[in-house]
Amino acid sequence: MRKGILALACGMLAFAQGPGPVPAESKVMAAPALPYLDWNACPFEGCIYREWTARKSIVVYDTWKSKRKKVAAVGAGDRVTGVSGVVITSRPGKIRMDRDLPEEGLHRGDTILTYTYLGEGLSSVWFKGRFYPEFDITFARSDGPRCSDSSCSASYIDMGVKTWWAEVKLPSGRIGWVNMNQADFDGIDQLASVLPSLAVLRRQNHPATE
Repeated sequence: MRKGILALACGMLAFAQGPGPVPAESKVMAAPALPYLDWNACPFEGCIYREWTARKSIVVYDTWKSKRKKVAAVGAGDRVTGVSGVVITSRPGKIRMDRDLPEEGLHRGDTILTYTYLGEGLSSVWFKGRFYPEFDITFARSDGPRCSDSSCSASYIDMGVKTWWAEVKLPSGRIGWVNMNQADFDGIDQLASVLPSLAVLRRQNHPATE
């Protein structure tokens, strides 16, 4: 029964979203300059910009930049419209390979730098002189001791510092910016209304920012 519900939910989501995007090609480049700004990013599976409802009070600023000022406040129960956003990587995460992964061109001792987390184990990364907009990093262990068994091939040695700022439209029509590392809204996860328990579990296992 649960498998049937999951299949139906996935089918509904695929129908609503239409054909998925074609994964972007990697490109040869130096490691991204910091801070790295990933515009229009919504950093987890099911994340969507639309009407959100605040679960707690949160400050709204005139910009995401360091020289910002408060322009409004959103209270619990207030609604805003998420318009867009940016994930700012101040320090990338760092993964160290503990064993060879030849199918990915990775070997023990190699280092992977991680940027925006995309959900479902995918992240934008850089290693060996190439940047990958979408790369599966499920082989890396992010908690506990260093990887030493067949369940993983690498370990995080630094989770990095990343901040997600969302551009929101207030009921008054004013546009502002909210620090999503501190905010708490309902309505961000479009999968939550389909399978709430799975959506919560996904956010716990794959936080939007590391």
